[in-house]
Amino acid sequence: MTTKIELLSVESDAKTIKGNKKGYLTGILYLAPSTEAGGRDLCPMASAECRLACLYGAGMAGVFPSIKRARIAKTLWYLRDPKSFMAALETDIYRLIVLAAKRNLKPCVRLNGTSDDPKLARALAAKFPEVQFYDYTKLLKPWKRVTANYHLTFSFSGTNLPACMDALAHGINVAVVFAGTLPATWNGYPVINGDESDLRFLDPVGVIVGLSTKGDAKKLDTGGFVQIGGAAA
Repeated sequence: MTTKIELLSVESDAKTIKGNKKGYLTGILYLAPSTEAGGRDLCPMASAECRLACLYGAGMAGVFPSIKRARIAKTLWYLRDPKSFMAALETDIYRLIVLAAKRNLKPCVRLNGTSDDPKLARALAAKFPEVQFYDYTKLLKPWKRVTANYHLTFSFSGTNLPACMDALAHGINVAVVFAGTLPATWNGYPVINGDESDLRFLDPVGVIVGLSTKGDAKKLDTGGFVQIGGAAA
């Protein structure tokens, strides 16, 4: 019998599948970013360039409009009835745990695949201490939101360099998008290849997580959200 998982996407993109070889099965929740679904802004700290380059339109979501419609529907459900949405997510996480066990993998969950709202993640991480949760975020002072099983990586938006340096000073790694090859360092910190997997909680502390341009980010000029690769910046 197939384990049915509805809200979480499992093995739906090449990057998270890479985590299987490292022993993890990843479930990601993809909501509509920012105010795409109307109502509350789910990416309140996004810069203008960040919004233009959002991964919301990358991959299959840029090919099949039904994917975006499904994400908007999930978001409207979450905003309209967060209690029932949370219950459905709990069911999905239980199913992910079962599926991971069948395959001798460890379950991990990212609830902000295309959003930046920590409420669900913090609440569910507390309910599932055996599951590793993780997210990328641009919300300030991320070190105050991490827990034993909720890992955060801060994201460079092109306009938040002081906040990035603050995060690094508090032991939180920073993700930066680069055009071309990754530089060896960025603002004095070593750069690692963040495209090798999405398992950010396995990264060493005190590094820049270098990411290649994807989707609409390839259209942006370098120097802002997209940094110049190939040399120390």
